[in-house]
Amino acid sequence: MPRVHGTTVYVRGKWPLMLRLKGTVILEIWWQVILVGIYSLGLFFIHQYTAWKMNYSLSLVSVLGTVVSLLLVFRTNTAYDRYWEGRRLWSQMTLCIRNLTRGIWVSVSETETRDLLEKRSAINLLVAFAFATKHYLREEYGYNYDDMADLLTHIPKYSTPTAVTPQDWRSDLPVQLNSLQQQTATLSPVSEKQQSKGVSSAISQGRQSTSTTTRARRHQAKKQALAFDFLTPTNIPVELSYYIASYIKTSSTKGRLDAASTTMLNNALVSLVDCLTGFERILRTPIPLAYSIHLHHATWIYLLTLPFQLVQNLGPLMVPAVMLAAFALLGILGIGYEIENPFNDDYNDLPLDDFCKVIQAEVETMVANRAPVPSDWVFSENSYPLAHSHLSAKELLSLSLEEVHTLMEQENLTPHKVNYSRPVDGNVNAGATLSTPSSPTTTNAAVSFGAGIGGASPGKAEYNESSQVVPSVTVDMNASQARNNQARHHDGDAHGVSSD
Repeated sequence: MPRVHGTTVYVRGKWPLMLRLKGTVILEIWWQVILVGIYSLGLFFIHQYTAWKMNYSLSLVSVLGTVVSLLLVFRTNTAYDRYWEGRRLWSQMTLCIRNLTRGIWVSVSETETRDLLEKRSAINLLVAFAFATKHYLREEYGYNYDDMADLLTHIPKYSTPTAVTPQDWRSDLPVQLNSLQQQTATLSPVSEKQQSKGVSSAISQGRQSTSTTTRARRHQAKKQALAFDFLTPTNIPVELSYYIASYIKTSSTKGRLDAASTTMLNNALVSLVDCLTGFERILRTPIPLAYSIHLHHATWIYLLTLPFQLVQNLGPLMVPAVMLAAFALLGILGIGYEIENPFNDDYNDLPLDDFCKVIQAEVETMVANRAPVPSDWVFSENSYPLAHSHLSAKELLSLSLEEVHTLMEQENLTPHKVNYSRPVDGNVNAGATLSTPSSPTTTNAAVSFGAGIGGASPGKAEYNESSQVVPSVTVDMNASQARNNQARHHDGDAHGVSSD
């Protein structure tokens, strides 16, 4: 099915890629292709029905085509590098959010309800950071979006106003910023080149000329505001980082967080802000304007001169040939322009909505249960730490340290080929089949350790007819378990396993 905005990019559809229209740049360049076709058709009519012949042998067209191709390849690679860099930074941000969530939920101790609520509120700010970053990159500067409003209702608003649309700082300058610009204009010198262009000497020396017109003052104010073009009315992700940092510091001060975990959380928070700065670098550093303009000029010069070279040989077929060339070249230009900023909501941009929903789902799943405690899952009846042993961790816990080490040493004496089935859901009759490679050498040895649980017989490691060691350990919990083990070892004799 076709993709809708905000969903995963690569989805299976009933139409092959060659026949798809949605997701392409055809809707953006079709009028340019038709314009080139009309131009080529007019050129053909002039060549065919007038005395003016347009069949010029322009070898420059071939050279220009090579140059345009190289420029287009560089333009596309540069745009895709920005696209891939944005995806890499978002993955890094996701990693930092996961690490911070795990560190806060597991490492910060909780002794009362207040501690738990603080942990959950701090983790909610991490989810809000992802949504706020998405809106910030799309130049949506507001607190009241549906996906993050509930996560930020308790956060004081640092920045005002909270406009949803970005402000134009050339016309909507705050008073403080405007006064700062006037002071900067008063103190900053102006170069000789600016003086030669007619810049007022009063501005360069900090003196306001009384004869300056209103239009000139407005124009100068716009020029002064160029350094503040990229200021935004709000930067919610940075504000949230302050709150997260304050929570980490408070938890460390109160002794609920050890020094190592504090360092880990602070490093993850630094990486989180570093990802935000990387996003801003992509968003605020477009392809140089001179390069983009020159590339468009070269592409259009090539398309407008191509009919002169093809009209003599192709005749009327020259028109569709030139339109195909225009479609290919202008399409590459359009793709580069579309993916240059990968954070918008266009079809080919990064699906930031999906990324944020994945982060939110993961975090909510993680904090839905208590932080795991090793005693709850390590010493479970279904935990078998030793690969070739029938003993669970709960049973092994009753053995001494030396006995467990002996079991482990017996397991590692030689590699075994094991077809093993452990008891599941109370099935104590499951057995194990151990096979070893045959050998003409016959060796007999036994290694035993102290009595097991409840007066059980000593465990043994025996050698069978092969030269390989096959451990056979019997630890009986009760008489019924002993009978089951005896039946299991009896079945194993048919496969080359001996037991006492």
